[in-house]
Amino acid sequence: MSQVNELVAFLLANPLFLVPILFAAAMIFFAILKKLLKLAAVAAIATALYVLLVEYFGAGI
Repeated sequence: MSQVNELVAFLLANPLFLVPILFAAAMIFFAILKKLLKLAAVAAIATALYVLLVEYFGAGI
């Protein structure tokens, strides 16, 4: 565990190394968030279409 503490201390002491790491982490987080939002949009559209189809054929929910 001390290696992790040493690494964190080194990065905090040298912000020049910290900036690219934070930038890469932000890009990964944004990519994951974008995929989750796309998945949620597709699920919402599919649910709306299913509800419309069921209502159209009169089966009820």
